[in-house]
Amino acid sequence: MPTDDDITLRVENLNAFYTSKRGLVRAVNDISFSIRKGESVGLFGESGAGKTSVALALLGLFEDLSRQYSSSAASPESKRLWSLKDQARKKGLTSKEMGEDLPGVEGHVWFDGQDLLALPEKEIRKIRGDRITYVPQGSTKALNPYSTIEEQTAESLWAHDEEDRLHELEVIRRVLNALDLVELSDALLRKDMKPSQFSVGEDQRVLIAIALISNPLLLIADEPTTSVDLGLQQRILDAIQIIRTDMDLSLLLISNNQGTIAETCDRVGVMTAGHMVEFAATDIIMNSPGHPFTRAFIMSNPSMEAIRKIREKGLRIRGIPGKPPDLTNLPPGCPFSERCEFVQDICREEKPEFREVEKDHWVMCHRFEDLPEW
Repeated sequence: MPTDDDITLRVENLNAFYTSKRGLVRAVNDISFSIRKGESVGLFGESGAGKTSVALALLGLFEDLSRQYSSSAASPESKRLWSLKDQARKKGLTSKEMGEDLPGVEGHVWFDGQDLLALPEKEIRKIRGDRITYVPQGSTKALNPYSTIEEQTAESLWAHDEEDRLHELEVIRRVLNALDLVELSDALLRKDMKPSQFSVGEDQRVLIAIALISNPLLLIADEPTTSVDLGLQQRILDAIQIIRTDMDLSLLLISNNQGTIAETCDRVGVMTAGHMVEFAATDIIMNSPGHPFTRAFIMSNPSMEAIRKIREKGLRIRGIPGKPPDLTNLPPGCPFSERCEFVQDICREEKPEFREVEKDHWVMCHRFEDLPEW
């Protein structure tokens, strides 16, 4: 069992909800996991499962973005819920103590001995972009089209230099080192160019360089290869792996691509409908998954290696029936119950416990012990 000294990040009972015109969206529901020092953990699951919401909650960005989103709806119910949230925060109360689910983020996120969710925004800003960094999804929208690559890569260094210790030559040296790490060609000549003069794949490398320049303890990467071709995907993944090893960096990688997860991650958390339904070593998730959703998701969009194993086992490739539940009206039982081929009455009526079924293998399923071997 790893000690606290071995853990970079520990997430406990994380909830992240936001308001919409349809009601309260329960994007992340009571999830727990940890990331060890130097380890790569993947968040794996279908689109809309809540993976990006987890990342935004860890970064301290979810609530501000949720408030901005809700202001566009500005319904009386939305205003009421956010007003209750503000009252609860002033009183130091949780949603449970207020007797109603409320928007915002609750739970615990332990990092470097501190609970990030208990810190004021001023303290979070000191950590975000410095010790915890983020590679967002979609490079074409993430970079400022009016600033040079050098300016954007150096921005976090200047922003966190509260004691004015940095000199311009040192910053330029670190910018070039970061761009070299991600193998951006002709970095010395091209650092003064703007994003429009780069390809999508090069923009993606710049985003990774921006996230690495501060030598963080934890890098959160949200679909870092989604907008590039297969050849470049492999080069970006190779660069991330080399950098992670060289810097002893912990990585949280968000993806719905099996090949990316299998190649890059040590352990994987599988998500659907805002819940983490399985968490285990990558080889267990890919070769002998325990939760019915994990099995169905792998068979619905398999990698070439997964196709070979599926055929060896006499199984057939098929899609997941139905559609994910409405996050404003989640069922009382298992979030996968209406699409699960192994469902029983208890699955529809009672939410399963997220429990450790084997050492370091966690599953949210009533019927784990009764399921046929995969």
